[in-house]
Amino acid sequence: MEAQQKKILLLSGIAHMVDVVKTAQNMGYYVIVTDRDAGSPAKKAADKSYEVSTADIDRLVEIAQAEKIDGVFNGFDDVNTWNALALCERLGIPYYATYEQLEICSNKDRFKNHCRNFDVPVVEEYNLDNGLTEELIGSLQFPVIVKPVDSYASQGITVCYGPKDVKAGYAKALEYSKSETAIIEPFIDTPYGLMMYYTAYQGDIVLSAVTDRHVHKHFAEHPPLPIAVMFPSRHREQYLADVDPQVRAMLRGMGIQNGVLLIQALYDNGRFYLYEMGFRISGSQHYNIIEKQTGINLLEMMLDLSVGKDISKYDTRHFDDSYIPHPSCNLPILMHSGTIADIRGMEEILAMPEILTAVVNRKAGDTVAPSGSYAQMFGRFTIVADSSTELNRAIDAIYDTLEIRSTEGEEMLLVRFHPEEILKA
Repeated sequence: MEAQQKKILLLSGIAHMVDVVKTAQNMGYYVIVTDRDAGSPAKKAADKSYEVSTADIDRLVEIAQAEKIDGVFNGFDDVNTWNALALCERLGIPYYATYEQLEICSNKDRFKNHCRNFDVPVVEEYNLDNGLTEELIGSLQFPVIVKPVDSYASQGITVCYGPKDVKAGYAKALEYSKSETAIIEPFIDTPYGLMMYYTAYQGDIVLSAVTDRHVHKHFAEHPPLPIAVMFPSRHREQYLADVDPQVRAMLRGMGIQNGVLLIQALYDNGRFYLYEMGFRISGSQHYNIIEKQTGINLLEMMLDLSVGKDISKYDTRHFDDSYIPHPSCNLPILMHSGTIADIRGMEEILAMPEILTAVVNRKAGDTVAPSGSYAQMFGRFTIVADSSTELNRAIDAIYDTLEIRSTEGEEMLLVRFHPEEILKA
């Protein structure tokens, strides 16, 4: 290793991080991965790894100082965004996000209040100042959704259809909340929403993509899970006119200078309702799709940013307003419960010219529980095509080719996304 080669410490070794490791190595960085799981996927690709929890900041400080780390990076989950910030503060090295910015992104109450300050539409919640009283329960219009204000990855969320449900859901939400605080909102039961991807570049806010996020609700009491993220959204023009100016003002109001953000919204009766924001790289690996559209790799920008390098070559401002000339999709594959016996078709799928990347979370021998959570996701495929027709054919080909069988001999694919039906709607 050359003396001048910079080192990046990655927090988490999950399958999604393999692409981060390889990208950083291709950029010339020496990559160290840490988490508490021996043999986690990204560790196998890294230059070096440690079995140290990403929450053990004291130990990570020791490792970073001994290794002479130049930067810290994380992606795909909110917990490690906080851990990375804490570690960088201890090391005295820069991090793209501040405590105040992460608080707004991580706390649903604070996020809503910040949205309201800039006239960004949100779902109005019920008043819980006096707790979950019988009077409040009597006023609820069911169904409602109960959420911890500060949990991640849909943990602790329950869709409730009556008073008994809401009492149990409220208790569950408090258990999952670090601050022991929950919110209750009307549940908008729709298989469709939007995901927006913004890029902050030297203080300017760029809308990299507006997408359609299609979901499937497997269990009545659990929140829906994604089955397709389609680029661009069929509601792009309406979003640009109705909501985008306020959202840009809101992001500028947070003082964000550089970084990538994802924002989720519901779409109901012709209106948008924003409900969640993350200040990090997304699980849909939208940076791969954006690079295919613009030639600019936002993951590379974030990696260079983590070590304090100049990022002027990543100027995305001339690719604003959801510039997506090539129809694209991030396709999650959801599974029924069971134990995986056999997986077939991956080699053929990866050979398809439309496939950019694949992240596989499961292998033969894994047992999938009926959790109604992301644990039921086999993996995700990132697809880019020259036309909507070609994109739809590629999506169908993935479903037709992929075969996941259980030890009982059953097909484990839970649901199939039908893009041609969306176009007819």
